[in-house]
Amino acid sequence: MDHERKELLAQKKAQLKKRQKRAEIQQYKDRLTKSIEHFSQKYRYVDEAEALKIEAFISKLNFEQPGQLAVQEVCPYPHGNVYLCFLMGTDALFQIYVFGKYSDIMSDHDAWEVFSPYLLLVDEDFIHYTYINDNGEVMESQVS
Repeated sequence: MDHERKELLAQKKAQLKKRQKRAEIQQYKDRLTKSIEHFSQKYRYVDEAEALKIEAFISKLNFEQPGQLAVQEVCPYPHGNVYLCFLMGTDALFQIYVFGKYSDIMSDHDAWEVFSPYLLLVDEDFIHYTYINDNGEVMESQVS
């Protein structure tokens, strides 16, 4: 009986952690939505399938240290739609991906930068990307 109680308690704790994580993510999403002018007209949050693709893409990149990419070659590429990824901040922020036009995200850079000084824009082809460091330097590359 005592073992069952411990197991039930562990399940309850895990459920509570999940709810707290979802609430924290939702708070960030609400702040982003309010901070970025015309957010819902220009952007959307990604679904689970897109998030998995983005996470797989990010795992292939070479980071010098957390948030800082080691960009090998610069590759100017005409960008259309991109996924915005935050490379610094809380765990909740790392789980939020925004989809929108490259030009809109770049024009709203000052607002995005408030949330994370390092940004990654992944093109919807999942080959090309743009990395923006904490100095606002824009580097464009592709996965080798």
